[in-house]
Amino acid sequence: MADRTNENVSRREFLKLGVTVTAGAIVPPMLAACGGGGSSYVPPKETFVEPLTIQSVNGVLDVTLALSYLTTTLPDSTGKRQTVTLRNMFGMIPAPTLRMRVGDLLRIKVLNNLPSNPAYPPVNPVPPATLPWPQPAHLRYPNSTNLHTHGLHVYPDVYPQPYTPPGQNPNTSNPPKVYGDFVVDDPEQGIKPGETRQYEYRLREDHPAGTYWYHPHLHGSSAMQVGSGMAGALVIEGPIDDVPEIAAAQERVFVFQAPLYDNTGQLESFAFVASFTSNEPAFLINAVRQPTIVMKSGEVQNWRFLNAGTFNMLNLSLDGHTLYQYSHDGNPRRTFKLNPPLPLSAFTPPTTPPPPASYPEGIVLAVGNRTNVLVKAGAPGTYQLRNFPIENGRNPAGVLPGDVVATVIVVADPFPMNLPPEPLPVTPFLAPITDEELASNGGLKRTIVMRVIGSQPVPQDIPAPYPVPFTGPAATPLVQPGDEITDWVFQQYFPPGESPPKLSQIANKVYALGSDGNSSSQNPGMPKTYIPFQSKKAVTQMVALNAVEEWTIVNMNNIRHPFHIHVNPMYIVAINGKRLAEPFWADTMPLPFNDNPPPIGEDTPATVTSFTFRMRFLHFTGRYVMHCHMLVHEDMGMMQGVTVV
Repeated sequence: MADRTNENVSRREFLKLGVTVTAGAIVPPMLAACGGGGSSYVPPKETFVEPLTIQSVNGVLDVTLALSYLTTTLPDSTGKRQTVTLRNMFGMIPAPTLRMRVGDLLRIKVLNNLPSNPAYPPVNPVPPATLPWPQPAHLRYPNSTNLHTHGLHVYPDVYPQPYTPPGQNPNTSNPPKVYGDFVVDDPEQGIKPGETRQYEYRLREDHPAGTYWYHPHLHGSSAMQVGSGMAGALVIEGPIDDVPEIAAAQERVFVFQAPLYDNTGQLESFAFVASFTSNEPAFLINAVRQPTIVMKSGEVQNWRFLNAGTFNMLNLSLDGHTLYQYSHDGNPRRTFKLNPPLPLSAFTPPTTPPPPASYPEGIVLAVGNRTNVLVKAGAPGTYQLRNFPIENGRNPAGVLPGDVVATVIVVADPFPMNLPPEPLPVTPFLAPITDEELASNGGLKRTIVMRVIGSQPVPQDIPAPYPVPFTGPAATPLVQPGDEITDWVFQQYFPPGESPPKLSQIANKVYALGSDGNSSSQNPGMPKTYIPFQSKKAVTQMVALNAVEEWTIVNMNNIRHPFHIHVNPMYIVAINGKRLAEPFWADTMPLPFNDNPPPIGEDTPATVTSFTFRMRFLHFTGRYVMHCHMLVHEDMGMMQGVTVV
């Protein structure tokens, strides 16, 4: 929570931060971070700090969160604190951890106290060359917003009217408008500055217990807002948390973020965000750079990891310790997945000859992924929690360097604890989707293709034509946008004071999902059209309630796009067409590399890479989305709609 992390926040101070708690209990950071076990031993200083926690009471968590600008300090990659003024939720970075139990009711009222959206020059008539390239229409609302509860299996649409909030009398004369996990509003229809919106999420009793998160999701503003640090963990407790050995373990929430800001300490340009790919800043944990964790020899702790960044992956390993993974993306496992420590020789791979094509993997978390692990402290000593090198893209520039993200000091104060016995409890909601179940429900299959398509360079300078049309062979597989062309391109980042860029420097690309629609064949082929989400011609997948289907997500690029779909979890059954011996549940999945992406203008790469999942479309009708969780890609159009009827 930035500079307030070590303070015991009183309720009065809490209200000043912009949060009203109608139903729920506030757990200040100092209390959330205290450890167990009695001993007179004075351990080394611990700098790991839990975010503020708000706990449901009597089955209800009802809060009002205000969005505003926050001036605070954040540590850079060296640990030096920088003064920043960024958008925030709840008056802190990260936002508080919301903690509930399966079957609980979560109500969040969003109050947008951000300033008005900036004015942009009109696209027509053509502005003079001295003005910046006009922003596409959907990128002009950096201070409008909405809210997504990432991973929750909840109602995704606007509740039918009239609606009666729990515990209140019906109001048929002026019924309130209440939203579920609704994120498909047009940017002009988001929560504008000065407006409020009421969200409500009722968790089913069979909902998977695990680690989720919440963040803004308005198309065109998600990268800027999440990149500011507007995100918080959402912990759902259930039977897995009642296992005695897990209940006895001290819990820690790790919100990994890499806040973005320019040399003025602000984030006011989408193009600035888009200029960060693998060169994102170093990860912070709960707004702290490289915190220190103190454990006692033999102690077991329960760690919840959340990658709440905007682009980069994590590859986590703890020196000298096995991480016992018991949940992924909020989905508990019956047996542990063991993650032994990675070899330190892989932490700083040689640069000459070029880095190897693959790196050892510990716990890999793409943007949006979460995982729960148990760690049992070993012999006294100092150990590093490392983010090992990993490839975001299949080229040397796409290799993310190694980094130490935290230090663990194990003290010689024995505190023996046990790991839980297997099998662990898993909700029937996560029963495997068998071949027989798929076949008995029609066996419908679909193919979705993630692709960034680049236009051929245009050599002339900026004055005419303005804006440049999408040209070259790469335009062939596109539905020609006509007047929509201004919504397909964006301005690259150029430092203040530089002359307007040449057209040859403009990133003229389409970020899109393609689809062949329904298919019953095993190899339906590549789509012929790629349509960005902001186009009026954008694709929507229509699905019947209670359907069981199999979808294959194909990667046409040499970057590991993390695919995320809302509302229903994915049962991952195959990678690159090869059936997995142990399928698993997830809601966000990084795609395999494409070593041989297609040449410009061609549809089929030399090597097709993919993963395949099965899904039950249960309980809820309505509209939601699937998209790349590299948020700049999402904001530029790599998203499709899903409507369950």
